[in-house]
Amino acid sequence: MTLLADERGGVVAKFLVLLVVLAVLAGGALYLYGTNQQPLAFDGTHAATGDHERNPTTVAVTRGATISIATVLRNVGRLPVTLEGLVEDPPGRDDPFVPISLGLGDGTTPTPSATGFAPPALDPSSGIGVVITYGVNPNLSCTRFTDEPGDTRSLPPVDLRFSSYGVESTQAVPLDTGAPTVEGITRAHCEAVVP
Repeated sequence: MTLLADERGGVVAKFLVLLVVLAVLAGGALYLYGTNQQPLAFDGTHAATGDHERNPTTVAVTRGATISIATVLRNVGRLPVTLEGLVEDPPGRDDPFVPISLGLGDGTTPTPSATGFAPPALDPSSGIGVVITYGVNPNLSCTRFTDEPGDTRSLPPVDLRFSSYGVESTQAVPLDTGAPTVEGITRAHCEAVVP
């Protein structure tokens, strides 16, 4: 204790306090950057429907219909991230199809690997093949449709959970160009399809 109390110790104590303050500031900056970064992007799309139609331009909303999208998920950010999976919030009421599962794949074949999903780490400027499966939205509000078919719609973005240095965050990642669109539907069609 006498070393910190004399003249040389005062300098050491000030230096240690400065190091602690800098570490706290660096940790705060990393936390803020980690929670606000949007580092994920899809690169290419290869689609298949549940009835084995490959690369359709439009898909119909039918009971039990699924669409699988193979793509490469890239980390375009500055920090490494770990992909944790889909956001588990209930889907909204506006989109006919919503993401229901996320699996690993080769980026071109719309069939997930048989090993299941294990959270992969992505270094900056790297990517990994994933398969996103969309299913009919069980919360779709049919009252928003009329007796005339609506316009075609894009598939909604994929809400992904990821972490970077222990800081968890989410990002809505839009599909790349080339993803199929959803045919317009009527109220009666919606009521017949939605469970």
